[in-house]
Amino acid sequence: MKATLQSVLLLWAVLFAALPWAAAQTPANDTIFVDFGNNISPAPWNNLADPVAGTIPNLLNGRGLMTDAGLTVYDPFNNLNTSGSTTPDPAIGFPVTATADSFFGNVGDFGGQSQPTGGVDLTGLDPQQSYTFTIFAARAGVNDNREAQYVLEGATTDTVYLDASSNNDRVATVSLSPDADGRIRLTASPGPNNDNGTGFYYLGAFYMVYDFEDIAPPTPENLDTLLIDFGNNLSPAPWNNITDPVAGQIEDLVGLGGVPSGVSIAVFDPFNNINTAGSTMPNPAIGFPVTATADSFFGNVADFGGQSQPTGGVELTNMNPATEYTFTIFASRVATDNREAQYVLEGATTDTIYLDAASNNDSLASVALFPDADGRIRLTASPGPNNNNASQFYYLGAMKVSYQRAPVVLPLDTILVDFGNNLSPAPWNNVADPVAGEIATLSNENGLLTGYGIRVFDPFNNINTAGTVTPNPAIGFPATATADSFFGSVTEFGGQTQPTGGVELYNLNTEKEYELVIFASRAATDNRETQYLLEGLTTDTIYLNTASNSDSVAIARILPAADGSIRITASPGPNNNNPSGFYYLGALKLIYDEEEPVGETVLNLTAPVGGEYWQVGKTPAIRWESRNVPGDVTLEYSTDNGNAWTSIATVPAATQAYTWAVPNTPSTECLVRVASETLSSQSPATFEIADDTTVCRIVVLGSSTAAGTGPSSPDSTWVNRLRASLQSNTRYEVVNLARGGYTTYHILPTGTNIPQGVSISVDTARNITKALTFSPFAILVNMPSNDATNNFSVRTQLENFAAVVQTAENRNVPVWITTTQPRNFTTFSQIQLLQDARDSILSIYGERAIDFWNGIAEEDGWILPAYNSGDGIHLNSAAHRILFERVAAIGLETYECSVITATDEPWIAKATPAIAFPNPTDNELFVEIEAAAAGDMDIHLMDMFGRVLHTQQESILAAGTQRFRSDYTLRQAGV
Repeated sequence: MKATLQSVLLLWAVLFAALPWAAAQTPANDTIFVDFGNNISPAPWNNLADPVAGTIPNLLNGRGLMTDAGLTVYDPFNNLNTSGSTTPDPAIGFPVTATADSFFGNVGDFGGQSQPTGGVDLTGLDPQQSYTFTIFAARAGVNDNREAQYVLEGATTDTVYLDASSNNDRVATVSLSPDADGRIRLTASPGPNNDNGTGFYYLGAFYMVYDFEDIAPPTPENLDTLLIDFGNNLSPAPWNNITDPVAGQIEDLVGLGGVPSGVSIAVFDPFNNINTAGSTMPNPAIGFPVTATADSFFGNVADFGGQSQPTGGVELTNMNPATEYTFTIFASRVATDNREAQYVLEGATTDTIYLDAASNNDSLASVALFPDADGRIRLTASPGPNNNNASQFYYLGAMKVSYQRAPVVLPLDTILVDFGNNLSPAPWNNVADPVAGEIATLSNENGLLTGYGIRVFDPFNNINTAGTVTPNPAIGFPATATADSFFGSVTEFGGQTQPTGGVELYNLNTEKEYELVIFASRAATDNRETQYLLEGLTTDTIYLNTASNSDSVAIARILPAADGSIRITASPGPNNNNPSGFYYLGALKLIYDEEEPVGETVLNLTAPVGGEYWQVGKTPAIRWESRNVPGDVTLEYSTDNGNAWTSIATVPAATQAYTWAVPNTPSTECLVRVASETLSSQSPATFEIADDTTVCRIVVLGSSTAAGTGPSSPDSTWVNRLRASLQSNTRYEVVNLARGGYTTYHILPTGTNIPQGVSISVDTARNITKALTFSPFAILVNMPSNDATNNFSVRTQLENFAAVVQTAENRNVPVWITTTQPRNFTTFSQIQLLQDARDSILSIYGERAIDFWNGIAEEDGWILPAYNSGDGIHLNSAAHRILFERVAAIGLETYECSVITATDEPWIAKATPAIAFPNPTDNELFVEIEAAAAGDMDIHLMDMFGRVLHTQQESILAAGTQRFRSDYTLRQAGV
């Protein structure tokens, strides 16, 4: 928020230098920028976040000035798409905050609703003007056609089209004039080329260019004015609306310039209710709109509506005690008697003013005073001495609070820290280990090294993954940071008790004050208040109820201790009523005055480095090491060993990775280069861009270890390490079907009869049959200990493994079986099951068995402490590295990965293996076999679900290699 304030102030400085009254030259055009979605774009963008009923009464133009143009959703969309473009082409002029999300609709049912059209109305436009719209929308990661049709209706009607599929650089442009009422209606729907099954269409952002309008900007005094409307007839921004006359409050009032003021307001003395019979014809000279004058809060001395409220009041806090504030108050009630109100204002001094609300259209009450030493002014309303109404009604309708804003010194650097294993992208720093996590050198939000460090000094219990995934954008914490957190508990949970947990910031500047902003969330209905004890040169305590939290933070400012440390100790707060006393630490912002970066400046490309095999259309990651490189870097590639270079993208240096859609430029002499203003690094050797479409899939079946439970970071799991080790060749794909809690019964072939007494069903979405639909060249099965937990015999386990392996071998797909893994069972018989199953797997499967036991287990079958994730069940990151190394030793990348197609009959699969090519294809298909003798053969073409699409008969005239062409027209059949 503070960085935003500074940006706005700097923006105003630039604007005042550029506007017409500051120079003789008048701009030729004005522009209005609109972003649809909840990923907020900075000013002067206008953000419309509600796809159903969103409205902006007064849009800002590109100079930050309020216009008469308004925007309203007149035809609801379905919801928000958050998978837009994160790498927009700078040439189109849309920031990533605008391109990364959008409104969307759909023709087929999605999320329980169908919205075949969605639209917005622009109003308050000049019918004499022509407006040029440039529209953008994107949906990443899709390759079907998601064309949207945009119909714009004004004085004329025009239609433009835009395909949002994986869009980074396409826009739709149209010009037209409004209708006679000053309106242009934009209606979105699927375009004629849209072939998405649900008919998804998108509206992401637009900017509207038109002739320059001479708008007087707010004066500096107006920028320091708070407009407050009391009542339920809402006034448009920048008015602040308080609608509850009993307990209404606004935590941060916004001023005329759209800048949060930091001033809060709350009803401290309840009024009776809301009067809706105020003035509907206020004198324009007073500057109060009819929405503010037509209603008000009211109170009364005699009984009315079952209650008497002889006084009612509001309190403003967080004001500057050194600044004088001028209050201008309005109230109105259609009446003929005297309904004078007395307003007592208490701050550093006390003053009283009066206003008769009876049929008032143009009278105001005004007073100026300073807040008290705590930054507070109280306003108490009651009947005035001239009030002759029988019930002595009094009113508070609206007020302006004007003041001279004090110079603001804003911190320029922020460190962002995410606690949990759901990693946030750079520039976030991720602490993933709740027991001993540490980052020795934190980077700030600009990707610059600070020299500051953070470490866990008091262990937490584990990681909570049930935080909010829809945080309020205003708090500035992404969903990756809010969705998980470290947690502890007072009572035993998961075999341990951690009544406190803490982190320490160290190597801080002892002469500098730091602001800490803390967030945490856990989906819950009870109170899970967390107390944060902050210890530096002084001590402070702040509190945050994390239960289903999406928008609250805890804030404190503190100086470090003499050794440069600030400790944050978390524990249950006094209002925490959870039986286990759960408390949480989710994410942290450390804000401080700007500093020079620490250490050398480094920019080093780490992938591709030479020898890679990247296929056209695949999306490998270009990676680089960046230290103290501010701003953006440019990415380029060459297909002729560096003689010529082609631009890829410009991205923030701090991200250190970019997902590249490999272009259709096959070559064996490819290089990639990353460059900043002063540094450059390129691939030390060439790699290949290939236009072949071979896919070599490895499918993993298993339970929680394969699914990724245990390591402190997803990147540390053995499956993800395997996936990363194969990234240099995009032919290889790892499909992980593992799920926590699974046994050998879950992965049996579809249709297997489960024995009586076993209450487990085959999961047809994660079993061996499903695995074979991916046409893998290898399958890995990892079943560590859940069969032993269920006391399934070793014989049962081996029979299940045999059924899985046989099903795969019938398709000529090899299977590797991992041994059982150690587990801290307290029952000897279960440990014996693990050990006997381990020995049997090693004996039966030999070279196709992978040892996941030795070197990880103690002699008694428990997990070695060095490899225990903390629960006695799962292995930690260090153990997963060992598991990966043992899988990598197989050398899967050395195996032939041609996809072999065969029928289910074993004798056909073994005697006459058939190779189908090219694969994949949508045109011709050939089948090749090695025949042992002459004879007749049936060829069956099946889809991934086992359904026969086509059968043809062929004659084999002699033994040897035989090749046949399928006479089934794939493209015409839509296959």
